[in-house]
Amino acid sequence: MTERLFHRLAAWSLLAFATFLTLYPVAWMLSASLKSSGEIFTTSTFHLGSRGFGNYLSAFGERPFFIYLLNSVAAASVSVIITVVLGVLAGYSFAKFRYRLAPLFWLVVLISVMIPLEAIVIPLFLEVHAFGWTNTYAGLILPTAFNVVGIFIFRQAIISIPDAYIEAARIDGASELKILRLVVLPMVLPSAVVVAVLTFNLAWNSYLWPLIVTSDDLMRTLPLGMAAFQAGFDTKYGEVMAVSVFGALPTAVFFLMLQRYFVEGAVASGVK
Repeated sequence: MTERLFHRLAAWSLLAFATFLTLYPVAWMLSASLKSSGEIFTTSTFHLGSRGFGNYLSAFGERPFFIYLLNSVAAASVSVIITVVLGVLAGYSFAKFRYRLAPLFWLVVLISVMIPLEAIVIPLFLEVHAFGWTNTYAGLILPTAFNVVGIFIFRQAIISIPDAYIEAARIDGASELKILRLVVLPMVLPSAVVVAVLTFNLAWNSYLWPLIVTSDDLMRTLPLGMAAFQAGFDTKYGEVMAVSVFGALPTAVFFLMLQRYFVEGAVASGVK
């Protein structure tokens, strides 16, 4: 009993230490956002600064951060919708249909996962420029909206679904889209949440492509606005931390809303 209690206390201590290491930078950022630049480097982390919410008001008065936020929300939301819809359709095709060119198409998908955006950014920009999409939402969102990793995740999840379920639905006269909507999707919902969270985070933090395709300040996303705000000789660290808190909130809220499904989809497999 004593040995079992010791192992439990050790596990809890390790988890508590890991939690502290994870949350301390967040607590420091929140505390710094309420302080002046001088107080950040002279007071303790949990000391309440004299600025209060003044840093937030000053930062938002200097830059249109709400416009940046709307641009980032639009880009991330459209990316999630496109990736989930196309990913589940392609994943269902690769998992449950047999046709001659399926191995070749799957190889193309795997190869495309390994190609970084930096390798294709110049021809991609030339194509967007030819369409006249620079400084537009179409050019900002559509070229990088689809996350190919979504196909891989959906395929691996759908493969685990027994064919008997799908065959039974076909015998009942259900179309493939109806089977996908009523049979397959409920079973791969945790995987869909994983794809949604990963895609949202990737699109939210995207910096290179928005930097290249936009030059109008009102078309900037939040990462670009934050970078432009702190690029100066007189860096106001308190206001930079306030903007950082503002930029981190949407992703944190989105993850917390879907946390249960995300953890389940990330660590579990098979059909309930």
